[in-house]
Amino acid sequence: MYRTVASVLFPLLLVGLIGTGIWGYREHQEKNAILIKAENQYQRAFHDLNDHMDKLQSEMGKVLALNSQKQLAESMNNIWRLAFAAQEDIGQLPLSLMPFDKAEKFLGNIGSFAHQVGVRDLKEKPLTDQEWKNMRTLYTRANEIQRDLSKLQEKVLNEQLRWMDVELALASEDKKMDNAIIDGFQQVNKMVEQYPEVDLGPNISNMEVHKREKFRHLTGKDISLEEAKQKVADTFGVQSTKKMKATLNGKGGDYQTISVTYPKAEGEVYTDLTKKGGHLVFMIYDRPVKTAKLNLTQAEEKARHFLEKIGYKDMVTISYDEVGQMFVFNFVHQHDDIYFYPEKVAVKVARDNGEIVALQADEYLFNKITPVVKKPNLTEEEARKKVSSKLSVQKVNLAYIYGHTGKPVLCYEFLGTLDKEQYRVFINAVDGGEEKVEKIKKADADRV
Repeated sequence: MYRTVASVLFPLLLVGLIGTGIWGYREHQEKNAILIKAENQYQRAFHDLNDHMDKLQSEMGKVLALNSQKQLAESMNNIWRLAFAAQEDIGQLPLSLMPFDKAEKFLGNIGSFAHQVGVRDLKEKPLTDQEWKNMRTLYTRANEIQRDLSKLQEKVLNEQLRWMDVELALASEDKKMDNAIIDGFQQVNKMVEQYPEVDLGPNISNMEVHKREKFRHLTGKDISLEEAKQKVADTFGVQSTKKMKATLNGKGGDYQTISVTYPKAEGEVYTDLTKKGGHLVFMIYDRPVKTAKLNLTQAEEKARHFLEKIGYKDMVTISYDEVGQMFVFNFVHQHDDIYFYPEKVAVKVARDNGEIVALQADEYLFNKITPVVKKPNLTEEEARKKVSSKLSVQKVNLAYIYGHTGKPVLCYEFLGTLDKEQYRVFINAVDGGEEKVEKIKKADADRV
């Protein structure tokens, strides 16, 4: 009898074990595929950063030798676009938990200075001696940054360093992070921090004043560490705050935040709230995401519902990206059919269960705009004439952006295609000037 039972059960157990093995193998393969895709995206962004920095440094050197006003204007616009592209590359790297703000600010200053010079009539107002000296100083410093990043790139390639290790190290509570990539970026940031200030003119100075003043837009009373824990618990449905840790950051700085962390089944949740008002600025829960079940529309609805829950209302999706088994949505505030681009929020949604696994809301909180101009001086048709006739326009709306002076500017936003690529063109709705041109990524293009 036992032999009969064994002869029946053994094949069933064997099939079960084989099935479990196949399932485990597939899970392992899917997880590896996600990690490989994320790693490839980080590597691509890092190498793009080096490429843009190399071209930026070369273009700045070209400006120092130019005498033609027409070519000078073209080079200045190239510098502006390359500096912006380098900032975009940095934004795609997992550097949000480490200081790299000084280097980003430096790139922003280069772009703003170049745009400020490039958009004016250089025949009427040619490059001054002081502006030439400023460009030479910026060129020398950009050369130093490019050199250090190039050394880091060589090290990444030769030693096959992984960006996923950077992400894990930054998410760790271990303060003694031994990581060559992190050390390299911190070294660059520290070097830029030691540079003496360069007077780039009143417009650029006004931008810096604006950045310092933006923290005053926060509303609400100061909250305690315990109140911060409770806010996080209420937001993410945590039953108890006992296992939560809260730390006050930014003593003596422009503004203060409270970091709240707590454990979950598959990792640690990290959050930042403003001390004033207890507004949620940042959140990340780095966990493996299983087989995708939610489609784009469902995931977007999860993200929108979460923003409404935490009080970030009247948001419209402007773009999205697919990262592994997750969607990352970019929202901006919309009021009276006007898009407020500086008031942006990024939300990452896991596609296995719709859980919010990341939030970045500092721009939304700190870039509150009080409209200076409520109605455009130009009609839509008048503004359209300022756009290249080669651009096939698909959509037009009003939008606020920060202009090259650092002040809010009401624009007509033209979305269109040129040579199978999509672009956003912002035309100043008051004076008709071209404020900004952006190339839209593939994933973004599907959303506009």
